[in-house]
Amino acid sequence: MTKKEFTEFVDKTLDEVKLYAEIHADKSLPDEFKFKWLRDDCDTVMGRQNVIDEIVRLVYIQEDKIYPCVDLNIGLEGGYISLTSWIANYEPRPFQKGWSNRPGPFIYCIGQDVVSNKIDTKSKDFKNKLIDLGLLHYELNFRSPCIWESDS
Repeated sequence: MTKKEFTEFVDKTLDEVKLYAEIHADKSLPDEFKFKWLRDDCDTVMGRQNVIDEIVRLVYIQEDKIYPCVDLNIGLEGGYISLTSWIANYEPRPFQKGWSNRPGPFIYCIGQDVVSNKIDTKSKDFKNKLIDLGLLHYELNFRSPCIWESDS
């Protein structure tokens, strides 16, 4: 995959992340993004294009060397969809299906601060909705979507 193609893939991923979060929140969310690698040597970046560029900067090495497992932790913070991320300790390889059986390296983890208490994220109907929208690709009996506790 070329760098341009991967950049376009990351742009599409942000659309999916927003939709994924909106379904869990049961409401529309801001169009603004902020992003931070969970590393000491990286700063928070704000704005969609800056987020795309920052993800591509560390995940894409070259056409056949892309890190295959990257968590995207989704939260809300001050009018932004806030993403924090880390790259799992796997060697870069060609673009492929990832751990969640979704094309590419990204694993969506939704923060408890996003999930509406009106949504049953464990229900078959909810999971089928995610599957129908192309946001969930693994078997229903494999594992549930990643939901993590936020620090806030």
